[in-house]
Amino acid sequence: MSDDLTDPDIAPLWKAIAERLAQGHDPACIQQVTPRLSRAGRAMLISWLTHTTQKARRRKIRLHTRDNRTIVPVPALLQALRVTPHDLPLLVKQATGGYPDLAGQRRNAALLRDDIWAHATALLADTPRLLARLRAAGVSDDKADELRKLIDALGRARHLLPLPRPVPLARLSLACAGNPHYFDLDDTRNGAKLVLLAADLLEVPLPDTPAADRAALARVGVIADRLSQTVLTFNINATGNGPTDRALRLAQIDRRPVHVTLHDLIAYPPTFSTAEPWLVVENTSVVEEAFTRGVMCPIVCTAGTLTAVDHVLLGLARDQQVMMRYSGDLDHAGITIADTVRNRYGAQPWHMDAETLHTATHSGPLTNQPPAVPELNGPSLVPLPPETPSTTDPQSIASADRPRWVVFQEHPVVLDRLLGPDPDDPFELPKNA
Repeated sequence: MSDDLTDPDIAPLWKAIAERLAQGHDPACIQQVTPRLSRAGRAMLISWLTHTTQKARRRKIRLHTRDNRTIVPVPALLQALRVTPHDLPLLVKQATGGYPDLAGQRRNAALLRDDIWAHATALLADTPRLLARLRAAGVSDDKADELRKLIDALGRARHLLPLPRPVPLARLSLACAGNPHYFDLDDTRNGAKLVLLAADLLEVPLPDTPAADRAALARVGVIADRLSQTVLTFNINATGNGPTDRALRLAQIDRRPVHVTLHDLIAYPPTFSTAEPWLVVENTSVVEEAFTRGVMCPIVCTAGTLTAVDHVLLGLARDQQVMMRYSGDLDHAGITIADTVRNRYGAQPWHMDAETLHTATHSGPLTNQPPAVPELNGPSLVPLPPETPSTTDPQSIASADRPRWVVFQEHPVVLDRLLGPDPDDPFELPKNA
């Protein structure tokens, strides 16, 4: 019989019982299992079930099937093998070589979760939204230690905040987590949890922009990125008397671009002239071109996705009723930024329409295949994803006949429309070309 227990044809039976035992089922309560047995396996099982002194029963043994699986009555099997339900786990381990205690693992995981949440509640009792956010994220077995470290770091921050004087975010991160970048706002989810902690302590609505995140932290004494975050400006006319106004005016007089820090805008918010609309662009190369060409119009560059300093500057301009126009790359990221700037700050998309896209790609075929090499002043070689969203412009690039390749702001058609024609363009095609 011991050799039969490990026979490959009967192995599915032991595996089926092992799965039930692993889930924590009481051996005495397992009435049937449904393994997928071969003909040889079924024959072996029937021989076990008919191995009894009651000869009359031998003729009555019949195994039923369901969905090509054999229905095995476990109590009858135990009786035939002359073992009790208490002995079933040992028998299955001998037949299979062992099985995991999944029920025990679940119990241990539940105890671990209960311990972690009790620990979090003790450290962060007065931060209900933070606790709810942590609970919503759940606990995975492989990241339990990481979660406990985060809770410990937040608990230390809760003990320290609000601070008696401002300190940099990196210093708080080092003190609470042993890593100056642990609570970085733009690179880690941990930073978002710290912002939520500050909002709970202040009892204010949750911040919804990077600038609002930093403002909430500043109110509890944590200063984030106010010197490292800058926004590039060119020809911005400021009319106030503060340090930031004077710096912008001096740069305008000198006709040079200038970086303005987040601290400049928060500590000394400038007053802007509303005489000319601003051109807000995605890429610093546009400002470089404007500077080289001697362009006089006011320009602000976000250098990609909006950061806190961009939100603060655009918010100041909106509040002072400065007209703004936004232009970005004609791709997913550029259009997403355009919609954000329009919806939050009232800036209108500028030359981000189907006509601009078509004109910028007129020298290349509107096909599904890019040219083997870039064509001078032609389309890029970067595909435009079919799911690229449209802006609110009725002449959006979502038109059915739009080209298949991204048009970047560096394209001469786009630059000329934004900055005016450049008679000295070194990439201008000769008339007889």
